[in-house]
Amino acid sequence: MVPIQLLLSMLLANEAPQRRDALIGVSPIEEFVAQLVSALAAPNRQVRLDAQHDLLALPEEAEGVLAAAKAPSGFEPAAALDYARQHRPRPPRACRIEAGSFRVGSSFPADNNPPRDVVLGAYTIDDIEVSSFEWWRFVRTAKGAVPANWRGDRHAYGAERVPVGLVSPDEARRFAGWARGRLPTTDEWEVAAHSGDPRPYPWGQQFMTVLRAPEFGSWRSGGLPPESARDPADRSPCGAYDFCASVAEWVVLPDGTVASRGGNFRVTKELLRMTRAADPRSIRPREIIGLRLADRR
Repeated sequence: MVPIQLLLSMLLANEAPQRRDALIGVSPIEEFVAQLVSALAAPNRQVRLDAQHDLLALPEEAEGVLAAAKAPSGFEPAAALDYARQHRPRPPRACRIEAGSFRVGSSFPADNNPPRDVVLGAYTIDDIEVSSFEWWRFVRTAKGAVPANWRGDRHAYGAERVPVGLVSPDEARRFAGWARGRLPTTDEWEVAAHSGDPRPYPWGQQFMTVLRAPEFGSWRSGGLPPESARDPADRSPCGAYDFCASVAEWVVLPDGTVASRGGNFRVTKELLRMTRAADPRSIRPREIIGLRLADRR
């Protein structure tokens, strides 16, 4: 049996495969979750906050156990457990792109991306962008840079599923190494967005007002992007979300530098085009630029 503290250290260290092995059939998940839930009533505030963080970080395999857990008596432990259940982000899932020759680019002048064929090896790409919660784990465990729009060292309340922004290209690369992945190249990003059929929008060639409009009180109306995978219209053929209108993403250019690519939740329809080339001048951190990873191990 793996001790509870060892399970916790695996979880916080982002050791996903080892953590999953430990949780399945080796140590009782129920005991692990029960100890975290019990800590929600601890006298020490930091212990309570750490327990809630660890409940939010539980892998998908523990969802049923978390749903069945009973909070200690009192309003605060019950509220903390409800928060973990409601806001726990799902981890990214890998979308696989098989090796082949793909058409990228367009003849639309403003895209600055002439049509051409590219040959790529097989790779995987995350189906969602890196969340604010995952970046928070990076801050906690690897002393990652705190985005300037956070309060203290934590994202906004309830923003666990919101894509992170305001991170630099260098810090994005450091995060990728910590998460055992890498930033996609600009061609990999585009092929994942349209699967070699160079459509400028997820649904086709023409812009249509099919994206979900901002709602009063939503993250979009509040100045932050919507939660990941919120909009079924913004989904690529490979099954990945949010290439069009969530946040732009850091990609690697042929010369090895990093620049942002893709539309975001604030721009007009022309700038939402997925065939629009990365802008090599766009290299400073902005709240409308996040990242997604390729080839996570």
